[in-house]
Order: sequence, then structure tokens, then C-alpha cells
Amino acid sequence: MGLLNHVGITVSDLDRSIEFYTSMGFGQPPQEWIFTIEGDWLSELVEEEGAVIRVAFLPMDDCVLELLEYKSPQGEKANSRPNRDAGAMHVALNVDDVDAIYAQLKDTVEFNSPPQTVAMGPWAGNKVAYLKDPDGTPVELVQDIHK
Repeated sequence: MGLLNHVGITVSDLDRSIEFYTSMGFGQPPQEWIFTIEGDWLSELVEEEGAVIRVAFLPMDDCVLELLEYKSPQGEKANSRPNRDAGAMHVALNVDDVDAIYAQLKDTVEFNSPPQTVAMGPWAGNKVAYLKDPDGTPVELVQDIHK
């Protein structure tokens, strides 16, 4: 068993987010991996009274991407937190060709910029691009030229 169990992202529309993340290469969740959770244990865990959350687990290698749609209480419907803020997060995906994915998606998905080449550090030379998921959560595409 590896160290990473899952990565969780709160979304505003679970079905839309499943469609987006499966189009980015995550596995389609089996039907039993899409479910609703609720109860006192959950409310205590997430510190939200009366929490009801619709959940999907999307397979990714040895762990899962957990998508959570809060049915109650409802929160903000978009992620507007800039990367500079403490607690900001992003999901980084390995891809074979960042430029090709950018060309394919740039008219339907919001990118921060065209692909960039990392200029320094251990990833120098790699190609990267940031895009936003349907709720504005950053997703990074990484093309590792060192493989």
C-alpha cells in the first residue's frame, strides 16, 4: 500500500465534474463508487451541522480522486482562491504532450496561459500548463521530458 490514499476536491456539480475528470484521463467510477453520505459521524468529521455529501471515487493508479458535492450545507459555487493563498491546492496530471492537449482543449477549457517550459530547478525543461476545472480549481498538466 502506497502512502497516498486519495485526493479530495469539493465540486458544485458532481456529474459535471465526473465528466470533466474522466475526460482528463481518470477512470470512470463504478456505480457503487458514486454514493451519498450523511449522519452525525460525518457532521462531526467535517465540522458542518447536518452535512449531506454526494461522493464519487475516480480510480487513479493506486489511489482515487474523491469528488464531493455538498448537498447540505451548500458552500460557494466556485473556487476563486488564488495559488498564493495558504490552503490553495491543485491536481497535477502527467501527460505525454502538453501542447497537443492545450490545442485540443483551449477553446472549451480555461487555461491560465499557453504551455510554459520550466526554467529552473529539478524539473527544468519540462512543459507545464495550468487550466481550471468546471469550478475553477487549478489542474496542472506536466510533460516530463526526463523520462
